[in-house]
Amino acid sequence: MKAPKFMFINKTAGSDSLSHSHKSERIKIHSHVQKGRRYKKFEDAIMYSGQLPHTGPEHQGKGLEDCQDEPNYGDNDLGESSTQHTSDLIHRPSESLLHLDGDQYLQPLSPNIDPLLWDYSQPHPTPSGSPGSIPVFPASAEENFDPFKVTCVRVDEGIYSLLHYFLRVWHPNVWHLERSGRFDHEYAFRHDAMSLVQGCLHDKYNMYALLAYMASYMHDIEGISPPGDGTFYMHQALRASQNYVKSRQPITGRLIFNIFALGCAEWYRYNREAGYVHLKAAKSIIDLIGGLKSQEGPLVDLLLTGDAYVAGELQQKPLWSDSDFDNGDDHPMTAYGLQELQKLLSGTVAIGCGLLSSAQQGIIPASLRWIVLDLAVVVSVFESSQSAAPGDEHQSFDSREVFHWVSMRSFAIRHRLLHLELDDGRSEAVRTALVLWMFLCFTVTGRVRTAKVMAPYLQDRLCSIPEAEWNGHKEVLAWVLSVGAMSSQVGSEAHTWFVAQGSSLPLCLRGADDADGIFTALVALSQRFFYLESAQQSYLRALADDIHDMRTVTAGEESNIE
Repeated sequence: MKAPKFMFINKTAGSDSLSHSHKSERIKIHSHVQKGRRYKKFEDAIMYSGQLPHTGPEHQGKGLEDCQDEPNYGDNDLGESSTQHTSDLIHRPSESLLHLDGDQYLQPLSPNIDPLLWDYSQPHPTPSGSPGSIPVFPASAEENFDPFKVTCVRVDEGIYSLLHYFLRVWHPNVWHLERSGRFDHEYAFRHDAMSLVQGCLHDKYNMYALLAYMASYMHDIEGISPPGDGTFYMHQALRASQNYVKSRQPITGRLIFNIFALGCAEWYRYNREAGYVHLKAAKSIIDLIGGLKSQEGPLVDLLLTGDAYVAGELQQKPLWSDSDFDNGDDHPMTAYGLQELQKLLSGTVAIGCGLLSSAQQGIIPASLRWIVLDLAVVVSVFESSQSAAPGDEHQSFDSREVFHWVSMRSFAIRHRLLHLELDDGRSEAVRTALVLWMFLCFTVTGRVRTAKVMAPYLQDRLCSIPEAEWNGHKEVLAWVLSVGAMSSQVGSEAHTWFVAQGSSLPLCLRGADDADGIFTALVALSQRFFYLESAQQSYLRALADDIHDMRTVTAGEESNIE
């Protein structure tokens, strides 16, 4: 027979009841119990969370108990953030799912318990050589003592999957460039994802805004069916938003994120007007409270990324300019960047030389030339740091700092390009190609959607320029056409046009006939401008095959005519 477990009531001289506890007394009990359990040196005093389960079908039947026994989740750097000590708050029901209607879809925390009172300040011991762990305090009284059952929040299967999709797929993709450069594939703001999810578990507005965001992204960007009803989530989020405004609560970073999330959810579904209204609302609120520089780094990056996507697709200037967030030379990495700039100017590094040569000054004005030079420096820093081994003593900076700086600089350069106005149609074509190249190589959503939306704009621009105006600049034209072909939707009219135009430039492709020869020529061409092998190799291989096939068909048709 198990020993009985007793709940106790904390009483002081000021208590007016002998049988019930008031809010302040319950808070003291809760804090006392959790701290007591944490500091006791029993083996089962602290349970560690398992790895965040996958959302695939093979995991759909697992319950709360199964989740806790899986391998540890995390890495050696998790201890650097306060969110390392955040409980793994997301659990599926172990027996039955919660299929409730309307506002009962979630089970919010008791309003009498303040979740911010949880103490996560003490580090937890981690076995040597093993990844960091996230402590869990299960709600079950048989496993851990939780008198008010607030340390675990149960959600239904659809919500569970969407939250983990946000943690594992969407949030890392925002900082794709930074992750792709690092050997551990981590990024500076990775801990922010857990804090966002934690906020969802305590507020309906936060929860439904994020769910609507993820459901729309999965359906309209990834092309997969979301596990929940995106329309329902959107409706609930808008209702919660109205209630939030009526309650006259203060403006917070989370409110801005929610507005941005709902705007993106609308935008992904091609409700562009509604999405743009949300983005402008976020801009207006931020301007009232001190501008972008007053906000946290992760939120700023999200807003700038969305702003760039919207500006690119609408062919208009972004809402924010680079001066709103770019610190310019006020960064330790600036000295490192100047070293790479010297290599570029001396000719040691060939990145961007196809646009920076004196022969192209007629189509590359000074304003665009400076941006091209900045982009070349960023790409050079990225490549040199990527090729360096971890812990290389010759590296002046920690690689994590380098790749985060590269990511931040790419935001500023992209916004400068989107704001730039040029009179020459050829210069505009180059500017658009640079924006497309950055979307292709530096982002995930930009590559999947925005670049495909913008490619026909580049086609229209090129069609409006007389062919004779490209005399002396054929190499630049060939590179612009290759970027347009990589950006456009395969099988679309724009893609066919770019491939046909590229195949008609044998001078730039060195007269290559077979697909391998065309691929080699395309790589050599790209290296004179901008080329990232990890991002472009597969695109250029497919483009080489398309050009070869088109040349073969054209040659066959000509022989039949003869």
